[in-house]
Amino acid sequence: MIEIPGFIDLHTHTRYPDADKFPYNDIDESAINGGFSTLLAMPNSEIPIDSIKNLKIAQEIDKKLKTKVHRVGALTKDLDGRELVNYKEFVENGITIFSDDGKSLIDDNLADEAFKKISALGGAIFQHCEKSCHSRPGDIAPPNADNDLIPINNDEELEVLARDLNLSEKYGTRYHAQHLSTYESVQLIKKAKQEGLPVTAEVTPHHILLNNENLDTNNGLFKMYPPIRTEKDREGLVEGLQSGVIDVIATDHAPHKLETKTVPFKDANRGVVGLESAFPLIYSSNIFELDQILKFLVTNPLTILEELGYEIPKIVNTWKKSKSVFITKSKYKNSLFENENIEIQRVLSNV
Repeated sequence: MIEIPGFIDLHTHTRYPDADKFPYNDIDESAINGGFSTLLAMPNSEIPIDSIKNLKIAQEIDKKLKTKVHRVGALTKDLDGRELVNYKEFVENGITIFSDDGKSLIDDNLADEAFKKISALGGAIFQHCEKSCHSRPGDIAPPNADNDLIPINNDEELEVLARDLNLSEKYGTRYHAQHLSTYESVQLIKKAKQEGLPVTAEVTPHHILLNNENLDTNNGLFKMYPPIRTEKDREGLVEGLQSGVIDVIATDHAPHKLETKTVPFKDANRGVVGLESAFPLIYSSNIFELDQILKFLVTNPLTILEELGYEIPKIVNTWKKSKSVFITKSKYKNSLFENENIEIQRVLSNV
């Protein structure tokens, strides 16, 4: 048996609050099964977290979970990139992290204003970097694009990231780059850190464990943003973690009904679940030592959140080394790792 601190996910989509009454207990079950005790919830729910009214609705549901859920405020109203939210009001209500995750803040003038205002309030911007998110979103990374599937080139990520790093330097804004996918992005973050900018970054398990060689373009489970890219990109992300350029592994947990993923790739929803699979798959990959994994899943995300004023509960989970196959236990099973071999299991009897 191994006792391990509860993991902290800096990138979870709770889906609620929404009109369809998404089963919040599924998020709780997924987190507990995967050993996560703290989640940072993205604001792109059906009822977006772009006002204090909507924040309170979400927080009332959060209280029903055993898992601690912290909230992120939207960068713009309805996450449509046209009008900034009232950041000061959010900060007064204990929310210091802002993101339009699922979308980027593309308008350069508006981005300049957001970086300036959030810096003055001591807050942080967590950015999803996707240049065409409001205009012509892509489907898949090269070389798998075709006449039907729109390519998501590396520049989709790099252009937004480079602009944001310049704005972070300009205003001293605390900045966190979400779910990086390219080798070049790691180099940009490395340069920013060398220059002393207040910047951190994350990567997902699926981007460090998979590449797009022989990717099945008939399988909608593989559709997500950012897309899985080349082996060079995957190796660059792993090296970024090993060298300390990338700080965190975050799941980007995005539950989808199976019928929205078992459709042609073009029509599939974007995203995969990851709370249950993250630790056992990373541990079993033998890419990192256990102490490294704990740095990416506990120590570094803890530091990031505490520095921004969020309180994190200290919980210890028990795991046992046992060879088996990974099976998603919660309702939403849009995982890329179903039936993969694993070498460690969560001891759920201690929950």
